Parts: sequence; structure tokens; C-alpha cells
Amino acid sequence: MRLFIAIPLPEDAAARAFAILPDVLPGLRRVRPENLHLTLAFLGWTPDERLPDAEAAAKGAAAEVTPFRIALDRAGRFPERGRPRVVWLGIGQGVEDVGRVGAGVAAGLRARSLRFDERPLSPHLTLARVREDASLPEARTVAAAVEGLHIAPIAFDVGAITLFESVLSPKGPRYTARATCPLTAARERQ
Repeated sequence: MRLFIAIPLPEDAAARAFAILPDVLPGLRRVRPENLHLTLAFLGWTPDERLPDAEAAAKGAAAEVTPFRIALDRAGRFPERGRPRVVWLGIGQGVEDVGRVGAGVAAGLRARSLRFDERPLSPHLTLARVREDASLPEARTVAAAVEGLHIAPIAFDVGAITLFESVLSPKGPRYTARATCPLTAARERQ
């Protein structure tokens, strides 16, 4: 099975994020609102019998973090120069918390010898991908649109992380939650 661990967006935040990009932008494959998430770790293909280990890594990380608030407050693209491939929203408020839970997930996966993408975590929400067959003028239109985006912060509370299975199809990926892991660390008393 193909797995990843992420912070899913609440329905209202996902609808607001989806609405940020103009409908008329050519050359984009938009991520459906129900699939919007902040990836903490991408495991990729993982043998079925390792699912409990992936779940344990996610639960262990979640147990070390208190619930927190996120604000998506900026738009950008990858790469920053040249032909864009990905349009994203970035995190302002809560970025340290996302980094903390992401580090906990990575440590838990390593401790269980689970393979995952070890590149440094760059917390973002992918809104769309530029189609490979997009023309150069279409790609330039996307780049200009992203540079001109001004967004009102989209804030929401994070109370859990989720282990997802991803099934790819010609109609796009379908994500199924395999485990929801509440953030349960107690807040320090002041």
C-alpha cells in the first residue's frame, strides 16, 4: 500500500483554500478539496504488514504534541524561478508546531526502520500541479497569477494527524484514512 502521514484540513478550511485559485487558470490540475492536506512524511509503497508500525509511529508522535492552531497565509510555487510545477499555500502561525510533530513522525518511522522520504520537511499545502503538457504561455500565466495572489489567512485548529493510504487512478488519487492519531500531550502548567 502507498502511505503518507499528514494533517488533514477541516472541510471549511479546505473549501476556502480551494477557492483561492481562479477557475480560469489554464494548465493546472487542482487538488480536490477533500484531498487537501499538509504532508508530514511520505512513506510511499509500504508492505501491508508494516501498517501497524506506521500507525505506531504516527500515534507516538501525536502523543508528544499538544493541539495547536495553523494559519495558511501565503501562496507560492515550486520552483520559485522558471517553469512552475506546484502551486502551494504556506504556513505562518503554527509552523514550529508542524515542524515539531513532523520531527516526531520522522523519528518514529526511523525507530521502526520504515522507509520514507527523508528530505527536510517544508510544510506547505499543495493547491495544484501544473500539467506536464501545459504550454509555456500557460505556465507563465500560472506564475504571474501566483505572484499576484493576496490571501486572507485561513486558520484552523489541529487536534490530530492522520495516516493515509493513497490509491492512484486516472481520475486522481483517492485517500483513505487508516488511522487518526489525536494530539494528546498535556500542556505545561504555568
